[in-house]
Amino acid sequence: MKQKSRLLLQRMLSVILFALLFLASSSGIWAQVLLYEEQRGDEVFHYHYSFLETPDGYTIHVARLQGSDTTDKQILVTGPDFKTLSWRYIRFGEETDVLATLRPDGVHIEGVLDGDEMDDIEELDDDEPWIQLFPMNPGMENFIRSEEEEIVFWSIGTESPADMEINSFSAEKEEAEYSGEFACEVQKINFSPTGWKSFFWDGDYYFRVTDARVVGYRGDGAPGKPSAKTTLIKEEK
Repeated sequence: MKQKSRLLLQRMLSVILFALLFLASSSGIWAQVLLYEEQRGDEVFHYHYSFLETPDGYTIHVARLQGSDTTDKQILVTGPDFKTLSWRYIRFGEETDVLATLRPDGVHIEGVLDGDEMDDIEELDDDEPWIQLFPMNPGMENFIRSEEEEIVFWSIGTESPADMEINSFSAEKEEAEYSGEFACEVQKINFSPTGWKSFFWDGDYYFRVTDARVVGYRGDGAPGKPSAKTTLIKEEK
């Protein structure tokens, strides 16, 4: 049964890839599709990422599936510097559809969360960018290849107890090493909230050194949830 599910997901990925590559070839833009598998306790999720380069930056679509059901979707728009300009999050079956946009006075978050309307402005520190889709935001490769040891940024949570709350996070480099598990040299980056909130969550993401592609995650789940393990299982471009 698991093998059949994997084959079904790969066929779905192929259909998405064909559509993206057709669009890319007809418009002269870059496109890529990635598929990740997450194990969280007894639950298994699959994440489909599609990246499109546009004249003004990048658009990233994300769909999370549990079995054949799509649980939520995200659409991220960034500028040429990869910093987030807008982000839409839809959680199916829970009356959640939220749009966040960058404004001069902060991040405007509006929409419906669990059936309740929300309309908030969250101020940002000028020195800390909004990077919503960490670590999948393509701009992370600039950090991986730089001499910087740590960056700090803002991101909006999608799970309780920080659902639709914006918080500050840090990403800190650890030793680069060859990984037998991922069969390549990897740069390990530890992500966590800044300040006292780091007590509640942190996790290690592994970036392939040759191209700064995320190949896996090992660490905590959301507070109150089991630890998680995510692995890149297919990539096409």
